[in-house]
Amino acid sequence: MTLHHHRLPQPAPARVLACGAFLKNSACLIQGDEVIWSPVHGDLGDPGARESLEFSVTALQRAASGPIAAVAHDLHADFHSTQLAQAVAAEQGVPAIPVQHHHAHISAVQAEQGLIESVVGLALDGVGLGTGGTAWGGEVLWVDGLQQTQHWARLGHLATLHLPGGDVAAQEPWRMAAAALHASHHADLIVPRLAPVVGEAAASMVLQMLDKNLNSPTTSSAGRWFD
Repeated sequence: MTLHHHRLPQPAPARVLACGAFLKNSACLIQGDEVIWSPVHGDLGDPGARESLEFSVTALQRAASGPIAAVAHDLHADFHSTQLAQAVAAEQGVPAIPVQHHHAHISAVQAEQGLIESVVGLALDGVGLGTGGTAWGGEVLWVDGLQQTQHWARLGHLATLHLPGGDVAAQEPWRMAAAALHASHHADLIVPRLAPVVGEAAASMVLQMLDKNLNSPTTSSAGRWFD
């Protein structure tokens, strides 16, 4: 396994190990102005990816030139990366720090660019658990300056849509088309427009889910537009 080394324009205030999120997972260690990246492990739904992450976290700990001050992880409690981070933190006797997914994206850009001042960042992403327990992904966030990036606020977001079927809607994006029609008061068009593509039974089922708000959590996500 090869670790990748990069330099930052400004040193970090502490030595921190970060275990990443769920999709396209990678881990990193930051110490001073050095960032050491693991390979990209991919989707942690795959057992091989979970095992690779565990190997990488061990390698990153060995690469540290001193004691780790904290271990960072995603807000989502069920992620393998979160559970691994919490286990490592407990073993090392250091804090495990949850970080909101889109806050992490913006703070990473701050670190890469050495932005000392506070910023307003736009995070257009697939999905990440928000602070209220809902799915975020089209966010405008204010994040404090480089030394105080734990201070941040949500300024705005894309209009929310329902996710009929939850995670299934990410695999079957026609469900999001149905949600958009429903939200724009065109629910009567869902079956005629989508039944020729997915079948009348599936289109009718999703219409009923949206009408009754069954298994249809809301999200502000921009989806996988940039993928």
